[in-house]
Amino acid sequence: MMRLNLKGKLIPKLPIVFCDSWVHSKSHELSLERKIKIIENGVFAVHKEKNLASTETVEIIKSILASDFPIDILKVGHGGVLDKTATGVLVLGLCNGCKILPKFLHGTKNYEVKGRLGISTSTYNETGEIVDQLPYDHVTKDDLSKCLNRFIGDIKQTPPAYSSLKLNGRRYSDLAREGIEVPLKPRPVKCYSLTCSSFEPPYFSLSLKCGSGFYVRSLIHDIGKAVGSCAHVVELHRTQHGVFKDDEALVRDKWTTKEILRSIQAAKRKHKNLFSKFDNDKNMKNNKDKEINIPDDLFDL
Repeated sequence: MMRLNLKGKLIPKLPIVFCDSWVHSKSHELSLERKIKIIENGVFAVHKEKNLASTETVEIIKSILASDFPIDILKVGHGGVLDKTATGVLVLGLCNGCKILPKFLHGTKNYEVKGRLGISTSTYNETGEIVDQLPYDHVTKDDLSKCLNRFIGDIKQTPPAYSSLKLNGRRYSDLAREGIEVPLKPRPVKCYSLTCSSFEPPYFSLSLKCGSGFYVRSLIHDIGKAVGSCAHVVELHRTQHGVFKDDEALVRDKWTTKEILRSIQAAKRKHKNLFSKFDNDKNMKNNKDKEINIPDDLFDL
């Protein structure tokens, strides 16, 4: 058959051929079963925002996923509390991923912290009441750097009264707010490295790598005492928790089902050995589970 082109010439009429990529997005939409398969042992990281509690972050993520998954199978948990005013890497687990979280987070935590000399507070950070004010003009960067050595290695550290530690099932922070004294006993913790990155009195900044149970607020509080003054935290950012680093954490505008699924897939590729070791999925263990491609238009969120 022939047809006319724009110049009035006869040209052959070619058959129309449809490629798979032209098919409407619904034709390649993942089934609920496949989506569940992705999250059933899901572990990924988000960037926790300032003034958003770790538990609030978990609830937001859960509410986002609840629009695509049955609520009765949806379980979301975090791998370690980050102070409400702190920012940075917060690792989350989905479904059975909550059970294997400790295996991924066993190791170090990295922080960037900014402290202020001359003022100590009840919470050891900027949210507490001022409990003491002392001179700090005698403190030099050299003094500060030298005193850091005593906090490196295996040390004993007293946690803040305002913390997530529990006494008889209740958090220290809740008891402290009610005016109930809690026993603050030194605990063994480890700091692998600690350096001063900036010194502009009364402010100073530190980079550190520590183990589990370490309180950065207590570190700054103790450093203030060690240099003959006092101090508290004004900014705290976690750059790494276990195997998850800052650049892997989803920022707030990417807290969507599609991006969460992609983040889980990326984590499974990057940390394949850990997932294959602890994943309960039989196909995953036998290396038969093929990666599921998530197209850009999969979800209309």
